[in-house]
Amino acid sequence: MNKFIITAVLASLIGFAANPAIAKEADAKVADQGAMKQQQMPMPIIKRNHLFEERAGTWKATCDEMENSKVYCRMFHIEQFGEWKTKNFVQMGPAWTPEAVGFVVATYLGFKEGTTVSIGIDKHKRHEITAPKGNNLMISPEVTEKILQEMENGHKIVIYFHSYSGVRHLSLADLGAFKTLLTKVKVQMAKNSQLENAK
Repeated sequence: MNKFIITAVLASLIGFAANPAIAKEADAKVADQGAMKQQQMPMPIIKRNHLFEERAGTWKATCDEMENSKVYCRMFHIEQFGEWKTKNFVQMGPAWTPEAVGFVVATYLGFKEGTTVSIGIDKHKRHEITAPKGNNLMISPEVTEKILQEMENGHKIVIYFHSYSGVRHLSLADLGAFKTLLTKVKVQMAKNSQLENAK
């Protein structure tokens, strides 16, 4: 599976519109155009069978079997808060495809492009990633593997970033509930190996 498809599937597993701020802007433009109709490319339909969904503390895990019988899973912590009387959220956590795992950080108001997103687990050295333009950041499998290893043995995860407006945010999550769900996600992801061995 190439990188583009992995990224598309991970994005579809996030569970919210990839860029609500841009969607609102697009809606406003369409309204301004009056009777003019905007032509859009149809999104590919990805068929999936829901296998598993569970919450523990502030964490949620979901796993789906896609049309190729492969299992894809997502775990995330969501924190909601207000900024300038606007509801905002930060969502963070790993997303697995059969080939790779990535770590997703997303926020409703978006990132200030070029600033640093800092992820730390307990007293480990911080992982620093340059913020992209947009609402979500997908961290490479290489860095994600290190983050996950630290999360499995850690107690707290903290994320610092600057929103599109420049306001600095801190998000903190306990990892006890994460570890409980991770064990169950690993059971679901093991089905991919069983499928490969059955061939």
